[in-house]
Amino acid sequence: MGEFIASIQNSRLLDVDARVAQSLAQLFNPHLYPDTSRTLEISQEELGLLAGVSRQRINQALQNLEALKIVALSYNQIDILDLEGLRAYGREQI
Repeated sequence: MGEFIASIQNSRLLDVDARVAQSLAQLFNPHLYPDTSRTLEISQEELGLLAGVSRQRINQALQNLEALKIVALSYNQIDILDLEGLRAYGREQI
């Protein structure tokens, strides 16, 4: 229930870059996904479906997160470099 409430809150209060960051961070919940590595094999289209935005806008958001050295990008793969930074990204807006 908490995950659902957080996703509704994120979709209403955060800008797109922060929504993408929070969508990625939610995939690293140690209680729900205990064995998740810091590398995700996920397409921009799939991430767009999770965050509720277009693939093109996902690309821009990921480029911004990569410039901040929070993630590293390669084909259909996102390496999380700073998980705490990813979780905190955009939280100051709320």
